[in-house]
Amino acid sequence: MKEQLKYEFRFDYLPNLSSISEDNDVLIWIFHVDKIPPHIGISSEGVFFSLKSNGKDRLPTNNVNQISINKGIKILKVKLRFELGVSDIEGVYKDYTCAISAECSCLSPIKKALSMPEKVMKLSDLLNELLERDLIEGWYSNNVSYEEAGIRAYDIFEINARLKKLHA
Repeated sequence: MKEQLKYEFRFDYLPNLSSISEDNDVLIWIFHVDKIPPHIGISSEGVFFSLKSNGKDRLPTNNVNQISINKGIKILKVKLRFELGVSDIEGVYKDYTCAISAECSCLSPIKKALSMPEKVMKLSDLLNELLERDLIEGWYSNNVSYEEAGIRAYDIFEINARLKKLHA
């Protein structure tokens, strides 16, 4: 019998978009949706930003797409109803060097750029807050089946354990 996965957030009830514009849309990129915890980044105007354990990324979105296709990475892109330019995101990311813990993770600069409250500690919290504020227009995916379109349950300890392992 197949294991039933526990999800803290499902995309079932949100529009599954047939296309997005990485040049015009503000997107949250969720990498490795099948892993705990997943990794996230944000893009606007065709530029992708991400805080990682070994630094940060600022890349053209088409480069990120090519890398993810080449590696077969499962990605969900969440289209936001939010005005945010590249300079706004750069202004936030300049204050970060790398992800070191749940208090300073890949979520931290995104949370700050989107003016999210302190109670947002995990990706599912962020998505629920965005949903509550009606800021999610829909989602688009690469290599993700409809059944996998969700954020699996995890806690702060698992974020810290993952980052500790990456820093080891």
